[in-house]
Amino acid sequence: MIPPGPILIAGCGAVGGYLAAHLQQRLGQEVLILEPWAANREAIAAHGLRVEEPDETLTARDLPVFHTPEELAGRPLGLIVLCSKLFEALPLVEALEAKARYRGPYLATLNGLVDARIADMVGPERVMGCIVTGFFGHLVAPGLVRRHRRRDPGGAHPLFRIGEVAGPPSERVQALAALLGQIDATEVVADLPRARWTKLVFNAMTSPLAAVRGRPTRDLFLDPALRAEMTELAFEAVRVASLAVTEIEKLCGVPGALWHAAANGEPAARAALDQALVRYGEGISPTATSGMAQDLARGRPTEADWLNGAVVEEAEARGLEAPAHRAIIARLKALSAAHRPG
Repeated sequence: MIPPGPILIAGCGAVGGYLAAHLQQRLGQEVLILEPWAANREAIAAHGLRVEEPDETLTARDLPVFHTPEELAGRPLGLIVLCSKLFEALPLVEALEAKARYRGPYLATLNGLVDARIADMVGPERVMGCIVTGFFGHLVAPGLVRRHRRRDPGGAHPLFRIGEVAGPPSERVQALAALLGQIDATEVVADLPRARWTKLVFNAMTSPLAAVRGRPTRDLFLDPALRAEMTELAFEAVRVASLAVTEIEKLCGVPGALWHAAANGEPAARAALDQALVRYGEGISPTATSGMAQDLARGRPTEADWLNGAVVEEAEARGLEAPAHRAIIARLKALSAAHRPG
């Protein structure tokens, strides 16, 4: 089970803010926030944390907000939920261990493969992973999260997919799934690494490409030239995944076996995949864009090194190449430099 005590949300962006508000307002949990961005801290302290959704608006008030891990030293915590940017995660955990002297469990809601790196730092017995999919929400202003999809507790399409970084689902994973399942649809994942690789393939093939091309995510699926570019990124990642976890899960409505056959050049599989991706794209909102595109537009660092870079790193470790991922990282870095203020 999860130890008793407050839940600390480390990083109060879109997902962190959504969780913090619902845990406090809907479930009556004691919630603390660790937030390095001053404007966000000040807005939450002054006006509360507001979450706007299609059916309702929640405002969480009187949330204790902290700036640094040192401020948390000596406070008993039951769980830390990591909702930071990928590139902030490892230094943050290091600081929580050294300066807050935290020794409890972590739940990593991050993309990529970083939860395995955290497990290497603190031990796999202290780390659970949560894949957030289909969130469709943003931090639109300090202290304000806006989500465009309705909550669906008990629904067929899980927002939260929770599992152990190492080993089968435990009692604590089941307990967390029951808790978060009161907020939105939640699934316990038996093989978290496989699920992580599946999400990594999707993120790495869509998010940077939408950013460098300046196009909505939907266009990547419906425009033939963009779809070809996207699938080349996907195929590189799938070939690496085949050595890491054997086969990815169903992705974009396409079974993992078909993805792997297409990645290995089977003509019939490629034709079937191409048609399936068009069907999938037709269901994406025309205004949906990627997190990297938003970061790029705001002059913020992107997570390309931790998403596409993870594909490159894992490929090299297995004697493969990932030139498409190397190329898009370089293109995104050039654009980031051009967008950077000053």
